[in-house]
Amino acid sequence: MSKNTILIHTQYEENYGHYEGNFHWKKKGGHTFSIELDADIMMYSDASSIFKKMLLSQSNDLERFTYMEHEVQWEIPPVLGTQDDYINTNRELNPEMKI
Repeated sequence: MSKNTILIHTQYEENYGHYEGNFHWKKKGGHTFSIELDADIMMYSDASSIFKKMLLSQSNDLERFTYMEHEVQWEIPPVLGTQDDYINTNRELNPEMKI
């Protein structure tokens, strides 16, 4: 039994009405959680329901995390490049821009 990293992608929201006693949730972007487990275990369960339930412990009246999807990270992603590579490629594509 080998363990894999499972990435749980969520929608992050902040409650802008909390201090007035209201709930006014604003989407603020994505947030990713991870868990180490044998990916085969998920084959025999409803992983999305389990992750949704687990996310409740991370949420409160000020912020919440809504389950979007999950993925098994089978390997460590290779590095695409460096900041300098990014800037140089941007310059090639957009010579008129100054960075």
